[in-house]
Amino acid sequence: MTDVDAWRALAKLHHLNAIEVNALKTCLPTLVAEQRQLDDAAHSIRTAHGERNHKRLSKLLCVLLRAELAPLLSCGALAVATLCVGLEREEAVTPGMAVAVRLARVLACKLEQVYAFSKSFKV
Repeated sequence: MTDVDAWRALAKLHHLNAIEVNALKTCLPTLVAEQRQLDDAAHSIRTAHGERNHKRLSKLLCVLLRAELAPLLSCGALAVATLCVGLEREEAVTPGMAVAVRLARVLACKLEQVYAFSKSFKV
């Protein structure tokens, strides 16, 4: 599979448009290896979401989507912050915030894949 095919598959799977995919492509991959980085990211997402700052929120989500996440970290705070954004109804928010909602849903899938965080919600 080529890079182009992989980006197309991601877009199709998560219902992302060309602008969203391009934002992801242009975001440089980073390494998140420390717990404080995940905790800071969770705080930043909660703050941007509370302020309804969709541009900042989308940028944060893109960074996290492209990041290599260390598997032994605790993602609980980040998962909750991400789900708060991702569970909003796209139709009920501005077009800019709808982009953040879709990106948050993709991040929730990534967090589940890396950390299997949903298991912590089972009783």
